Amino acid sequence: MKINYKNRWDNIQSNLGEMDAFVSALPGNTRYLANSDSPPGSPPSSTMNYVVIPKRGEPIAITSSLEEHRCRHESSVKDVRCWTTYPDIESDGKSSLDVLKSTLSDIKAKKIFADTKIRLGRSIGISVSSKINELRSIKSNEELDRIKKAIKHSDSGQSFAHNLVESGEGLTEKEVRSEIDYFMARKGIQENSFGTIVASGPNSAHSHHSNTDRKLELGDPVICDFGVFWDGYCSDITRTYFVGGSPSEEWKKIYNIVMEANTRSTEALIEGSTGHKVDKAGRDFIRKKGYGANFVHGTGHGFGLEIHEYPSITYKSRVKIENSMAVTIEPGIYIPGKGGIRIEDDVLPHGSDPIVLTKAKKEIY
Repeated sequence: MKINYKNRWDNIQSNLGEMDAFVSALPGNTRYLANSDSPPGSPPSSTMNYVVIPKRGEPIAITSSLEEHRCRHESSVKDVRCWTTYPDIESDGKSSLDVLKSTLSDIKAKKIFADTKIRLGRSIGISVSSKINELRSIKSNEELDRIKKAIKHSDSGQSFAHNLVESGEGLTEKEVRSEIDYFMARKGIQENSFGTIVASGPNSAHSHHSNTDRKLELGDPVICDFGVFWDGYCSDITRTYFVGGSPSEEWKKIYNIVMEANTRSTEALIEGSTGHKVDKAGRDFIRKKGYGANFVHGTGHGFGLEIHEYPSITYKSRVKIENSMAVTIEPGIYIPGKGGIRIEDDVLPHGSDPIVLTKAKKEIY
């Protein structure tokens, strides 16, 4: 299914009120408005410096000579304006800001919304608006189709990781990471959602971890956290496995506490609830079991064009849960010097029956 960009532009225009235009400068937002099929790359970026949505008329994209030809080929915005510092190249200005100022002058914009602060001088009134984040949080059928395909490939990657870790005594974290990444690359993914995390033994007590040369030891908990991009949209999934396949009784107990917290927060992800209530459902259970101080991060976050998007599912989050907000549910328990457990799913609010999109096995210990 093709992305309906005109619908996105119309939604922005209908929310302008008394403003003359909306200017997007953040990479995730420019991709949303003009080029969702391409992944962000590394480091995350966009082919466009700005996308301008005027109150009336067609949108305008601003890019550099470096990205001009790719942008003209990939962008749904047809009015592409280019900047460059090279005198041999025809352009609309010598900097992206110069071209933005001239573009706003062309459309007679005096007051604008923008998704971040932009220095435009005193002649243009600018207000920062997060409305586009709210629009992006509700996924269309076209977006969900892409997300589900990305999840299918990361689920397959987790099945591979499960077998590899349980039989992988003596492999290093880096070796396991490399095998997982190669397996998923062979499936035709665009790129990883982020650097694949393989955290073993005491390293699994790090909620985020940089893979090391540590070798997997029998009985180790091993957190495997990764995702992939497919047609511009990503997945994000975490499972925890044990080297040898037989965790100790203590680790089995902790694993099942995290599993239950995952279930409780998932069940709380219902239309009309709040991020706070979703977080609280799992966090209260972990606290009741004596590990409240070992759950050191929020329960989840939105994802889609970027790996971290609005909304945040945290203890202080007052965001209202709406249908089709694709979010993660990822409680964890981390014990310094010993290890940790995290179980993360991608979940879609759907009335009172949230849909767990990730299918990789987790009821395994």
